[in-house]
Amino acid sequence: MQIKDYFVPPKELVNLAPEEVKEKIKSGSYVLVDVRTEWEYRKGHIKGAILYPHGNEKKFLEKFGILDNVILVCKTGHRSRASANELVRLGMKKIYHMEGGMDNWRKKGFSEETSD
Repeated sequence: MQIKDYFVPPKELVNLAPEEVKEKIKSGSYVLVDVRTEWEYRKGHIKGAILYPHGNEKKFLEKFGILDNVILVCKTGHRSRASANELVRLGMKKIYHMEGGMDNWRKKGFSEETSD
């Protein structure tokens, strides 16, 4: 992984506002992947999000394969862009992420659940 991956989104990445993420996950046809640490996830995550911390992209693909309905989320958006870059290198053709991450989700006052 290159440091610039934290800041340069791949062309295959579609940015979504928290409101758009909320609507997409409500449809039930999107896989919401939280790429933060386990500790961050336990402290608060979007209901239904599955945890695959940044750096575990190969494990995700081994379990789920190449999909075109994945939404990535992290704290601020940097790690989700970096994970998107890695997933694209591994063969994904389209991927979504939430702009501003969980910080933006919380700013909007949307609900989350904890695992503690």
